[in-house]
Amino acid sequence: MTRRDFILKLLAYGITLVLCAIFNYFVFPLTPLPVPLLLPMCTVAAGCLEGGQFGAGFGVASGLLLATLGHGGWGYVALLAFVGWVSGLLGQYVLRQDLWGHVICCVVLLVVWEAVQLLAVATSTSAPLGVLLSLAAGEGLCSLVCAFPVYAMNRFCCVHYGRIYHE
Repeated sequence: MTRRDFILKLLAYGITLVLCAIFNYFVFPLTPLPVPLLLPMCTVAAGCLEGGQFGAGFGVASGLLLATLGHGGWGYVALLAFVGWVSGLLGQYVLRQDLWGHVICCVVLLVVWEAVQLLAVATSTSAPLGVLLSLAAGEGLCSLVCAFPVYAMNRFCCVHYGRIYHE
């Protein structure tokens, strides 16, 4: 892969990340649906398709964008780098680098993410657990439905600009 191809690939993935952020922060809040976790799922898709090293780098970019837009703190940079690295390693060595590997990684991510969010909110407020569980389930289900178009956008970048990790 030449330097030009690599730069084009990074630009394509960057455009994908920005599109996911636009949908996540400016389109979905206008609908009655729960706001999905598009940026972490975009990190999972890039990691599953391109490998652990690219997934970690993409996770850093995704975490910087997430923290810059005001959703959480700067700890998300390290967290999403770890998520991208782990999903890349799972995609390379354990799962297949296809849609189902991405869906499995997204389900694991969503269960862990929602459990941590649920524990954080449950310890700081007096909201009933049933209400919190229904909110977490709605957000997780909406995120899982959005995992398919996120994967398609990342797969487009992977297929049309060459895969960095070659088997």
